[in-house]
Amino acid sequence: MEWNEFTCIEDLYECSQAWGITAAANSMLLSQPAVTIQIRKLENEIGAKLIEGKGRGIQLTPEGKFLYKQGMRLFYLEAQIDEKLGKFLAKEDKIHIASSYIPINYILPPIIAKYKLAHPQIEFFVSLGNVQSVEEQVLNYEVDFGFVVQSKFGHEDLQFEKVLDIPFWFIVHPSHPLANQTVSIYELSNEDFIYRERGSSTLDLLESIFYTFNAPLPKLGLQMQGLHESIKVVEAGYGMTLAPSYSVDESIANGKLAQVYVEQAAIQQSLFICSRKTDLMEQPFLQYLKTHLNALN
Repeated sequence: MEWNEFTCIEDLYECSQAWGITAAANSMLLSQPAVTIQIRKLENEIGAKLIEGKGRGIQLTPEGKFLYKQGMRLFYLEAQIDEKLGKFLAKEDKIHIASSYIPINYILPPIIAKYKLAHPQIEFFVSLGNVQSVEEQVLNYEVDFGFVVQSKFGHEDLQFEKVLDIPFWFIVHPSHPLANQTVSIYELSNEDFIYRERGSSTLDLLESIFYTFNAPLPKLGLQMQGLHESIKVVEAGYGMTLAPSYSVDESIANGKLAQVYVEQAAIQQSLFICSRKTDLMEQPFLQYLKTHLNALN
């Protein structure tokens, strides 16, 4: 497969929903027959149909979507190679990181700050996303590596290295009847609870806790998108939620929140470094981070 053939697939993916081959041809400054020839040539080479009709336009077949997705990874890889080589020749360095909410807000900032002070020439670019988007950015070579907090592994082409266990606590307002009390998981089933949004690793953890003990899930009082927002609702005096210790320990110390202790077991999730299995060398920043986190442990 030649790059100009794949470029036709890329432009078709962007344009097919609205205008089809004509729009793709215009975006590449080619004639429509020339684009059609490239697509047919690619289909013959692969042995699969890549586009199909949809209404007045066209769409990619499942095989076409797969080819597009894998090809985009190659484009990102090529761009990363060019960038890395340029930085090496210029004696510069940049670190691109994708992170889910908990690491980027409570764990990474002081470590990045100390590393930056020791290595002022290094530029950091850190983006926030959910676990799925972090995995996709790592897979697509958009970032060097990612950080996620989760209890289950993701894509088979990624490797996940656990570097820290993060305790999770049930928290309430200090005036709540269960504040600072030790209770069974079954007693929590009767409480009004602030749930996180679907897809949140914290929601997955909450459900797994109650399922493990065969206990009914707590009553849905509110559903909030965002950890910070959920904690603020509890601080205001309503309900209970599950939160990582890093996000609430200061508020508990200041008397804004209180913990509810559960008899059965300690609750925790793990912080993972997410990287590609094809990566051969470890970034020096990761070595520094793991040393710092080992000291915390």
